Amino acid sequence: TGSLERAMKGLPGYAWEPDKPSYVGLMRRGEDPSRIRWFTTEPGYVFHPMNAYEADGRIVAEVCLYDAAPLFPLADGRPGSRSGARLTRWEFDLTGATDQVKETPIDDLDSEFPRLDERFAGLAYRHGYYAADTTGAKSVKMNAIAHIDLKTGARKACTFEPGDQVSEPVFVPRSETAPEGEGWLTAVVWRAAENRSDLVVLDASDVDRGPIAVAKVPRRVPFGFHGNWVGA
Repeated sequence: TGSLERAMKGLPGYAWEPDKPSYVGLMRRGEDPSRIRWFTTEPGYVFHPMNAYEADGRIVAEVCLYDAAPLFPLADGRPGSRSGARLTRWEFDLTGATDQVKETPIDDLDSEFPRLDERFAGLAYRHGYYAADTTGAKSVKMNAIAHIDLKTGARKACTFEPGDQVSEPVFVPRSETAPEGEGWLTAVVWRAAENRSDLVVLDASDVDRGPIAVAKVPRRVPFGFHGNWVGA
């Protein structure tokens, strides 16, 4: 929540209030904002969605969902609780039968920075990728890159050396006409023991095999949240 009145009292202008529900607004593209339809769900926080699409009278969205918003204090100034995000499916019924979000856990690994084969953005899709934390540290310090098959639920992961931290994995299609998920993942990895970084390339369909190519950087690349691939 944001509160100017709270800020004027010396308390956090933006804070996490766990006693309040969460709201998600759906607005059809091209419509006036007054037509937003609000759905409600249990308290939770999302920085990044993986993808969303329309199917059978529903909007389906896969998101990295926190139980509590990280990085924000409570309204009285006390520190907020530590929370890791988990990949979760949200479903919104467009028929008008309910304003409740149907919430289904997808994976049990702490995760962030979810991506997909961008050719399927806004469309039904099968393959998702994300940075993951296999240590349960409840932070944004991710030590692995994961691929999940949303059709079968199967997950593969490439875990790096203790202390190493990975950035967001970016999908690169093998060609413009390649089937979904056929290509590579690129990510920057900070090598903690050497205080420098690598750009790693993984086979997107076989990430647990480990990097198939590495471009070594002689110094640390400052941690960045996002990246994109642009073909020549």
